[in-house]
Amino acid sequence: MNLIRNDLLKFRRSHIWAVILLVPLIAVAIGAGNYTVNTEMLSAGWDSYLSQIMLFYGLIFMTAGVAILAAAAWRVEHRGHNWLTMLTSTCSEGSLVASKVASTTIAIAAMHGVLILLALVGGWLLGIPGNIPREFLASALLALAPATAVASWQSLLSMVIRNFAAPIAIGLVVAIVSFGALASGAPGVKFFLPPALLSDTLWLGSSAVADAGALTASTVFTVVAASALMIIVGWFASVVYLRRADARL
Repeated sequence: MNLIRNDLLKFRRSHIWAVILLVPLIAVAIGAGNYTVNTEMLSAGWDSYLSQIMLFYGLIFMTAGVAILAAAAWRVEHRGHNWLTMLTSTCSEGSLVASKVASTTIAIAAMHGVLILLALVGGWLLGIPGNIPREFLASALLALAPATAVASWQSLLSMVIRNFAAPIAIGLVVAIVSFGALASGAPGVKFFLPPALLSDTLWLGSSAVADAGALTASTVFTVVAASALMIIVGWFASVVYLRRADARL
């Protein structure tokens, strides 16, 4: 817990509050705007409104936010002599990597919470009729599992690459490739690309995505199991790299 607390404290100078606030705000604004100008076609009330928001959030915005947060988590370690200090600490490589992923996930959860809050407030301000679908909150909560998987791999990229922007750019490219693969119906792509699994989970039960899956017990188990495997593999790869890393990096 001390490691996680220290990593969270390192976020203070990285201005991640802007990411936590702006990424959801942009996604909600675009989704709400698209819903507002297409109310004749999007007539299912809250379901249509929330589906539009999750469409854009899952398309690229959440992955971008995760990538930025993961890069911010490692930024301090790439400055000055912090890399050497980290490598010579008494903490194991596994705990160091796990702490970075955990602190990033906490920031992701905050960003996700802001999205839900803004989406609900926006819907109430627009006077959207009907009831809020329970599937929205369920899929939003479930999405934290693949989001952590994305964080695990983005953490690896941000650890290996000293440049702050490069891992983020790679994450965006993978997100675009993931969307293309999902749109083309490539079989099993969500089990190989964490951003694809994240997008697919955010779109569960969505009326804005033609091939959106249903939120069932089987789906929940599959998402959690696949996410756990991706998290472990990403963590293990990071540990192997860190054990072989040179103090001069």
